[in-house]
Amino acid sequence: MKKIIQLMVLVALYATPGLCESKSLIEDLGNRAITTLTNSSESSDTIESNFLKLFDEGFDVRNIANFVMGRYWKQATPDQQERFIKIFRTRVKKAYASRFREYKGVKFVIGKVHNRHGSDYVESTIQKPNGPLTNVEWRVKNDKIQDVKVEGVSMSVTMRDDYNSLLGQKNGDIEAFLKDLESR
Repeated sequence: MKKIIQLMVLVALYATPGLCESKSLIEDLGNRAITTLTNSSESSDTIESNFLKLFDEGFDVRNIANFVMGRYWKQATPDQQERFIKIFRTRVKKAYASRFREYKGVKFVIGKVHNRHGSDYVESTIQKPNGPLTNVEWRVKNDKIQDVKVEGVSMSVTMRDDYNSLLGQKNGDIEAFLKDLESR
């Protein structure tokens, strides 16, 4: 029994630093996003630039792009993969950067942090003034965000479904898919 308790203490001690780092990452990025992206006096270009800096710093963009492209990622040439990452970053920026202006005055609270299957999961809530409480779960691995779930809906899975639908419309032709995205 004593050995089991010692083992549990060791596991807790070694697991805690990673969990603390993941919690700190989310807390820091969240607070910086609220501070830098909700400033109504900043131009849209500045907000987008600041968004991309935070996105590149905190998210595993290459891994997310790989997941989002799904089975087509391995079929793509290295050049096509790099083009997709560039397009993906631009589309994420356009979709999300401007939305942060709506988050002025929000309350961002970090909740429980736990490890499951080699990833840390950081629970948080976002409360807009006079708005509903929104539950957000962040999946972190290797000090980078891998996915964000808002009210249980995965950002990565949703994007994967969207991009795979577009790839399907192009009959899996990656070059046609990329050209279509670049023209938008």
